[in-house]
Amino acid sequence: GLPIHDSFAAVDAHASYADALATEASSLVVAAPQRPNNDLANGSLATESCPVFVAQAGTNGRPGRLGSDVKLRRGVEVPQLGLGTFLSKTGSECRNAVVAALLAGYRHIDTAAAYKNEEDVASGIREAGFLRSDVFITTKLQANEHGSAEQVRSALDASLQRLGTDYVDLFLIHNPKGCNLLEVWPTMLELRDKGLARSVGISNFGIEQLKGLKAAGLEAPEVNQIELHCWWQQWDVVEYHRQEGIATMAYSPLARGQRFSTTGDSVLGKVARDVAATEAAVAVRWSLQCGHIVIPKSKDPHRIQQNAADGFVLSEAQMAKIRGLDCGFKSMAASSRCMELPWDQVSKPIPEGSVDAGKRGRR
Repeated sequence: GLPIHDSFAAVDAHASYADALATEASSLVVAAPQRPNNDLANGSLATESCPVFVAQAGTNGRPGRLGSDVKLRRGVEVPQLGLGTFLSKTGSECRNAVVAALLAGYRHIDTAAAYKNEEDVASGIREAGFLRSDVFITTKLQANEHGSAEQVRSALDASLQRLGTDYVDLFLIHNPKGCNLLEVWPTMLELRDKGLARSVGISNFGIEQLKGLKAAGLEAPEVNQIELHCWWQQWDVVEYHRQEGIATMAYSPLARGQRFSTTGDSVLGKVARDVAATEAAVAVRWSLQCGHIVIPKSKDPHRIQQNAADGFVLSEAQMAKIRGLDCGFKSMAASSRCMELPWDQVSKPIPEGSVDAGKRGRR
């Protein structure tokens, strides 16, 4: 059988890398933070301000955690800051990034079956010396596993085996492109009710698709993970989420670095200079202060620490300036287009032998 919840333990054989990072990260251990009102369970979510992210005191020489939680509709608390692992190479690159993030104070790791690095995420948690229950793990159902309820169940079982655990904290439909949502989504809810996932949600869904689930009389997802950053702020989707009690999780919060200035004279660059931070940290901090769950991705330990965006708060004037950057820029256009797929198409199974059967997305 699968191991119990707290099956992760320290692994001495790989301690040298983790110990080196722990020494570097020890400066982050300061007083415990106050939390913003990020509470979907009670119908509220911070949208204007968020306190400085500081690490709570750690144990056994390890730094404590950074930041605040977002409470989902059913009461599960999600660490607002997470590490994204999309395009993290399997093996040491992904594993070392997870170690660096955990020792920097992150407590949320986002992975997916499609990324083929779930085993590396598990190895990184072990190598950093954390228990399973210390870390919030998000993983996702591949679009090519939408064929039947049994496929969905088998897919989660396979992810659990790769992660070395008997539950995940959040299980998402990776995108609607796999179709058959009227069978897949009820199965996700069933898996949650069986304790195999503490919460379930979706990714790359648009308002029409969310309304389709609601019209079918199905429970709303607790999370929708979408591309969201300073240059594509998606306020219409965010507002719909707020109305329906759905948490917004922002992937690609740095727009893959494609909009950062080289001279520092852009709006974001000037704000970054004013708060003595990087443009990437300011972009993450903006998303955090909007109340979103944010999962920046990096493989570099120093950048992982910078992306935590701790030690400063953006003023209302700075937030307003950044809001003015919204221009509809998509850094993950192919994935984001899934939000526009018609409900009539994605709600039903893909016909056997259809050319669309081989066009299910990865991100």
